[in-house]
Amino acid sequence: MADSYIPIDCSLHDYIEIACLKHYQLRLELIDTSELIAIAESTETRSDKTEWLLLRDGDIQHTVRLDNIVALTPLATDPIFGRIVLRD
Repeated sequence: MADSYIPIDCSLHDYIEIACLKHYQLRLELIDTSELIAIAESTETRSDKTEWLLLRDGDIQHTVRLDNIVALTPLATDPIFGRIVLRD
């Protein structure tokens, strides 16, 4: 995880919000090269101004800082959007 938070581009927030509203199952590609597959639930901004994606995989809740996501892909049938790259 990066020490200093680097906000994602504002235009990308819409995709994350849609994923949460529709409770899409997402494949997240993370900066440490790992992947996470879970259902998007919500986002939160913490007191230190970092932004987080809240996801659920069964009974397990995951929180992922937005600047740690390289790309996200909805795994739903006929999603509104495809793979979105958040950072290079």
